[in-house]
Amino acid sequence: MDKRIFIFSGYYGSGKTEVASNFALFLKKNHEHVALADMDVVNPYFRSRDKEILFRENGIKLIAPPSRVNSADLPVITASIGGMIDQDDYKVVLDMGGDDVGTIPLGSLRKRIQEKGRFEVFIIVNVNRPFTRDTDGIIKMAKLIEKMSELHPTAIISNTHMKELTDREMILRGAEYCSEASLRLNIPLAYITVPAFLDEPSFRESLESRFEGDVFPLELFYHTPWEEKSTP
Repeated sequence: MDKRIFIFSGYYGSGKTEVASNFALFLKKNHEHVALADMDVVNPYFRSRDKEILFRENGIKLIAPPSRVNSADLPVITASIGGMIDQDDYKVVLDMGGDDVGTIPLGSLRKRIQEKGRFEVFIIVNVNRPFTRDTDGIIKMAKLIEKMSELHPTAIISNTHMKELTDREMILRGAEYCSEASLRLNIPLAYITVPAFLDEPSFRESLESRFEGDVFPLELFYHTPWEEKSTP
């Protein structure tokens, strides 16, 4: 994997932070220096910085304020991220905000990212969410994110699930819409996420023979406060 900078963006509720966190852990298996930057100013529940201990234990550098980020914090955060982008020995994962507005902070880093090259802009799609239920919705989201961030999306990640309620049909449906959107946008379907409890060899082979993207097993780290209360 020759890319250095991996940008994760998508609408609120797409599971973007879950995917970004899993991807940072995946990168760490083969790279000594990995950083994860939390730039999400939209979602109050699923934030990379809430799993600080997880990343520290796995040797991943987390770039985030000590408390909930707000617009006043962004110049400090973007400066830290810019410094990390300049370190060629680091793989950098950027967890952006949960809609087109959430990608605005990325604009201040655009020139630096483009100068460095070797970057990916992933669009995370969960077709269970209201605004990306079909191909047209996915395409509209991708174009809005491109407009606000001034960076062209390079790939789609199909991340259709409902946590522990996910089934195989749901994953297939999401992959079908994402595959069609990737063709119309002329960008690849890079990955199809599958919650770890459904990641079986036969299902993996079925997905990878049918779709362009690789299967990406997903550990579910994040829960809302009410989900945590209901956990025994």
